[in-house]
Amino acid sequence: MDKHDVILMVSMAGYIFGYGTLIPKYYQENNVVAEIEGYKRIYHTSSDYYFWYPFVIKKSNYRCKGILIPDKDGSLLASIDGYESYPELYDRIQVPVTVVSDPEARLADIDPASIKAWLYVPSTKTLSLKLDRIFKQMKKHDMDAYKDMMEKDLWIEKLRLDHPEIVQVLPALFGNGAQEPVPGPSQSG
Repeated sequence: MDKHDVILMVSMAGYIFGYGTLIPKYYQENNVVAEIEGYKRIYHTSSDYYFWYPFVIKKSNYRCKGILIPDKDGSLLASIDGYESYPELYDRIQVPVTVVSDPEARLADIDPASIKAWLYVPSTKTLSLKLDRIFKQMKKHDMDAYKDMMEKDLWIEKLRLDHPEIVQVLPALFGNGAQEPVPGPSQSG
């Protein structure tokens, strides 16, 4: 690793927002639950379609909960890039996050309005070549599965069933809508 690589890794340091397979992989060390606005988690349980793992899509008036994974020097991000097949399958962007639960006050000294995290999103190639085709196939062949995928948070339901230990450690991830529409002016209070 040369000096340029070290500088690049340090500039990538910060936080990673884990919303899918990173939750069971990293929840034991990272119990800060956060949410992002303007994204919806998508997951389907059918083996008939590609993309059996969760991903997020931009969707106004939605928010998605996940875990905040600290990365002090950018080395974890570099490692997760390989796991997420960045940049072929996923791209990554920085997004503002809102902390929902920080039981150990790990972020007590940080201005909550300044927290941003790396978010893995389907790459343009993935969206245009694969996801559009899958969505069209699902609508045509299995509208009920498509509706479930778009209306429910099937990944959180799967985690709740398959990993009760995560529910114990991260109750804020599962309570009061892990993914829900953001109330609009006519829906508020």
